[in-house]
Amino acid sequence: MSNAYSETILNEQGATAILFRKWMPEDLLHQIALSIPWKQNKIRVFGNWHTEPRLTYWYGPPYSYSNISWPATEMPESLQKIAHDISLVSGFTYNSVLLNYYRNGNDSMGWHRDNEPEIDPASIASLSFGGMRVFKIRNRQTKVVTSAELYGRDLLLMNNMQSAWEHCIPKSQRFSEPRINLSFRRIIV
Repeated sequence: MSNAYSETILNEQGATAILFRKWMPEDLLHQIALSIPWKQNKIRVFGNWHTEPRLTYWYGPPYSYSNISWPATEMPESLQKIAHDISLVSGFTYNSVLLNYYRNGNDSMGWHRDNEPEIDPASIASLSFGGMRVFKIRNRQTKVVTSAELYGRDLLLMNNMQSAWEHCIPKSQRFSEPRINLSFRRIIV
């Protein structure tokens, strides 16, 4: 989009994370929050069951992670349009989106990789709406951490990161504003 400027937050070992500030012309937080049938699932982490520390929803082919199975659900036209616009920037096409709703600073996403076998690891596009949150990237071998502040309307392209790098959105009492993240992926069907 025309007002966006980019910064590279990671460029190592063939992996890149490129952040486009103010990529969207408007913040769609409230529109998306009201239109999605959010769910709070139970996830299995290291053998123990927990309630997901955020709300989620899935559009795309069938997908599973942490013992959560999402059925095939067609992506609404509004999200298809955003996926198309992102593909013009990334040079990559996406056929699915995982939506994450962080209601406040108590909601989070722990260290993880989006490395399920059905995900094409070449590119994952993360679009933020609403309040600012800190996004962290950690090298799996060296444990060196890189951080970036993600604001509403920011687009983050994670390319070839999922094998050697983990990422998270930690809890923080500093944040009270809600945040929605759209994580566009290509599921191999």
